[in-house]
Amino acid sequence: MLQVVAAIIEREGRVLICRRMPRQAHPLKWEFPGGKVEPGETPAQALARELEEELGIRGASGDEIERYPFEYPGRPPILLIFFRVDRFEGEPRNRIFQEMRWEPREKLREFDFVEGDLKFLGGFSEGRPASILVPMATPIQMADPAGNEFLASLEAKGGVNRFFRTMANRPEVLKSFVPLYGAVMGRGSVDRRVKELAYLACSYANQCAYCTAHHVASGKRAGISPEEMQAIQEERDEGFSAPERAAIRYARELTRTADAAAARDALFEHFNHEQIVELTLVVAMANFTNRFNNGLMLQPEG
Repeated sequence: MLQVVAAIIEREGRVLICRRMPRQAHPLKWEFPGGKVEPGETPAQALARELEEELGIRGASGDEIERYPFEYPGRPPILLIFFRVDRFEGEPRNRIFQEMRWEPREKLREFDFVEGDLKFLGGFSEGRPASILVPMATPIQMADPAGNEFLASLEAKGGVNRFFRTMANRPEVLKSFVPLYGAVMGRGSVDRRVKELAYLACSYANQCAYCTAHHVASGKRAGISPEEMQAIQEERDEGFSAPERAAIRYARELTRTADAAAARDALFEHFNHEQIVELTLVVAMANFTNRFNNGLMLQPEG
């Protein structure tokens, strides 16, 4: 699912809002500055890049305060992610919009906003205390590698890993998980590129920021281009080979339905029994890690 970030920037009780150009989609509608998360980016990285491109400010960052899916008519669904931006360098200036204004929060509903922002705007403009006004944070304490020899050995090879540090709250589970993951995602009867395509399809469907970031990186090493990753995110499968399309659709359908009867039958045109079992293990592993990360609100490192 395509992710879109939006920045809430307040100054002296006023909020920065921007009006789209006449030639753009949703012409002359108002919105919060921001834009699409590109393949290989985290939402926080996309936020900083978009605000530098649109407003000329550098190093923008802040807390995520809301996210929800939204679907414009005739378009694939998107995930809208709102940040309260309170740290940046420079002075915001209009670089790409029809106009830019600072308006009191309570007057925002008077402006003709893009439809995707309206759910957020309803609570924000009225100042209602709700989840959208509470910064997200993980309450789970992460293990210290200094007190876990196995965790320390993993990070010595691959660097800081929040997934491993969190799972290390149950050290015996982490020790069992690492070889299992290696057996599923390592060398096997299914091409590595196909495995990564399936893992990404699951991670985008589950909106798992952590797994998406890690498998964008490993997917690049497996030969998946940024354009192909964008296509998976937007569920445009026509550019892939027939076996790849079958694997992607199976991964996505099994993730959403826990059944995937139709997509599973299509696999037999391209894969043997051993390969189908291996693909199913990849999808099961992706859903396991997606739900572990989403349930504990783990965000990518950096």
